Amino acid sequence: MPPLLLPDTRIGSREDSQIEQIPLYKLIFLNDDVTTMDFVVKILILVFKREKMTAVRLMLDVHHNGSAVVDVMPLEQAEFRQQQTHSMARKAGYPLRCIIEPA
Repeated sequence: MPPLLLPDTRIGSREDSQIEQIPLYKLIFLNDDVTTMDFVVKILILVFKREKMTAVRLMLDVHHNGSAVVDVMPLEQAEFRQQQTHSMARKAGYPLRCIIEPA
């Protein structure tokens, strides 16, 4: 009698391991001549949960280079953080803008 062949039921078999990756997006702050450095740091701490020194470094990158990637995340989260940033900036009277691009 020929040997009995059973289907491959191991966890992590080739078919099971093809998990679709969620695309990531860069959230980029743009420099302007009106928004204060302190306000940018405040947004980075409150909205993006950055430590103060990291927030200051990112703010300086934006200031000196014209823009900087402040976070990379799935699109829905990036859009939410962008909306929070724009809303807080408008409420404070600043034109701070951030854009979203594919990572």
